[in-house]
Amino acid sequence: MKFPRICTDEQGEAHIGVLDIPEYEARVGPPPNPVGQMSETEAVSTFAVFAAPAGTEVPSHTAPQPYIVILLAGEGEVETSDGKTLRLGPGGVIYCDDTSGTGHVTWSITDIRLAFINRVKR
Repeated sequence: MKFPRICTDEQGEAHIGVLDIPEYEARVGPPPNPVGQMSETEAVSTFAVFAAPAGTEVPSHTAPQPYIVILLAGEGEVETSDGKTLRLGPGGVIYCDDTSGTGHVTWSITDIRLAFINRVKR
């Protein structure tokens, strides 16, 4: 399973990359237990939903801890310190793992609603 990731290189520069989570074949649900692809289960520490009006800009910042953002409604954009941008719409997911370095800037293009899921550090 692959989805966008913000990470920091050895020089502290933030980049948009790809997080590749290994998957395996698994049965889910009640019989007839359809077969699908699943990742390993991971611990999460907190969950929060945040809403902001169109035009809100969050200045350059790093992730306080690794977290997953799911855009529930609206459209937003993130820009890393290397100048790369990624626009997300409803259902968009990004893993923020830039806990040090130069960070990233985010802003809401429209009214947005986000879910933050903090991943427990390994």
